[in-house]
Amino acid sequence: MEITINLKTVSTIVAIVAVIIGIIEGLNVFSLSGLVPDFVFYGSLAIIIAILGLLGVYISKMDIRIAAIQYIILGLGLFIAIGYYGVIGCVIFIVAGVLAIAEYVQTKKEVTPDKKLFLIPVLTIVIIVLFLLASAGLGVLDSMAASDSVSFSGLSAAISNDYGVTSGDLTGTLNVDKDFDYLEVKVRFYNSNNLTLYESYAYTGSNVHPGKYSVDAFYYGNEMPTKAVIEVYNEVNGDPIHTQNVNIN
Repeated sequence: MEITINLKTVSTIVAIVAVIIGIIEGLNVFSLSGLVPDFVFYGSLAIIIAILGLLGVYISKMDIRIAAIQYIILGLGLFIAIGYYGVIGCVIFIVAGVLAIAEYVQTKKEVTPDKKLFLIPVLTIVIIVLFLLASAGLGVLDSMAASDSVSFSGLSAAISNDYGVTSGDLTGTLNVDKDFDYLEVKVRFYNSNNLTLYESYAYTGSNVHPGKYSVDAFYYGNEMPTKAVIEVYNEVNGDPIHTQNVNIN
């Protein structure tokens, strides 16, 4: 008895599984985010991408080739949106696409191309690109807003050389004008040749609210620094949102 495997049906089932997994992965990003705007944004995009997989299922009834393109686009889009959080959904979507291609190659069923159907994968790409561009734009605006929301006042350095050892502190006040989930102030001390002498953390805080916070960066070395560069970060291993130079006499 010969068993015939209908790859079109298998591809459809795999695609539906990918839709479900993609939605779960998007929701998982929400649960890990603590409602951080970036995570919410990309989690939403992942869910939208997954739901668009249902269009691929619909298209497969009319043109399996276009459905294959749709599945592969969605798999790549899911990975671009949430990275390794979406790996499983990405792989399953691509598998669905490969199965759809295999179905077409196996049956070689002639289909009269419907140009309107090609609009679906094209519009899918447009939606993903627009979301990513919007994210980049919002990121720039958020970075500018974050930079304008922190400043320093009363900065002073009390560093001296005693018995061949140079040590002291750079102190001041960090002024915060908006809520931050995390803030970190790092200070690098330099000599006259612009070589880094010492690095110190002046402040680290979570759930930081508007207000004034004391900063204190300790210095220890063999020579007197001539400059300190203060950097403020709002995420671990991120880029500084605010930088300020302080000359040390």
